Amino acid sequence: MEIWTVKKILEWGIEFFKKKDIPQSRLSSELLLASVLGLSRMELYLNYDRVLTTRELAKYKKYILMRLEHMPVQYILGEAYFRSIKLKVDKNVLIPRPETELLAEKAIGETKRILDKIGSANILEIGTGSGAITLSLYSELLQELPDNKDHIKVISTDISQAAIEIAVKNAESILVDDWKKNIKFINCDIIPEDDGDWAAEKSKGFDLIVSNPPYIKKKNFRDLPREVKDYEPEEALVAGETGLEVYEKILSKIKGLLSDRSLCILFETDPNVGGNLVELAGKYLNAERIVLEKDYNQKERILSIYV
Repeated sequence: MEIWTVKKILEWGIEFFKKKDIPQSRLSSELLLASVLGLSRMELYLNYDRVLTTRELAKYKKYILMRLEHMPVQYILGEAYFRSIKLKVDKNVLIPRPETELLAEKAIGETKRILDKIGSANILEIGTGSGAITLSLYSELLQELPDNKDHIKVISTDISQAAIEIAVKNAESILVDDWKKNIKFINCDIIPEDDGDWAAEKSKGFDLIVSNPPYIKKKNFRDLPREVKDYEPEEALVAGETGLEVYEKILSKIKGLLSDRSLCILFETDPNVGGNLVELAGKYLNAERIVLEKDYNQKERILSIYV
């Protein structure tokens, strides 16, 4: 019987994925094997001589076959990392992108500014998905500014009930037991009806509104990688013919939700629609300034609207 060490199976997996044109062959092989063995990627290289059991080999083979169908590693493993948190993910939510970490970082910075200025922050996230932005924002601020725990209130909405359920599970695993006092996840299209928690928060107005909505044009969907178009929820990706449809829907509904204290609206966007989004924001909001910032690849990615 052939003996498979970590080194041998890892090298085999990398080469096999390369031959089959699987993107990020090394990363895919490392992440899948690390999960099978309960190790970190770094620990794989510290355990090169470890021999895999029959059960471990079978599980790794199962993962390899799933990846050959271009299923994203995050869906295979049921988890994804976003900034400092680990999230549960499945086909009902988008896999958080590195670019979206910039949106979260910006939202954290703006929340700090609002807290410093007025002592509290009332936040609305539209299209929360797995809860990545809300949970990273809240957990990081609590670590840095623990005294502000009850001064940060967040309502996070999503049109998908399945996504809301995942976001709640993530909150339960990431945050302390009493998080429900300050964070509410609501299933609705953009914003909910005037009842319950929503009515109470709406009456105060929101100081920060953040959203990473669908912005892919319908005609461009078929050009996306298989990992995206075959597995991730299309309704969370495609906006419509222009890519601006969901932005316009949001902008048309939030004007009456703005506080008169220290308001900022943050959108993740795309170079294909960024310029047009600036014009659209100017049409709906009487903004003091609108800033379009670039991501790590120098592509227009974050739109900040100060009202």
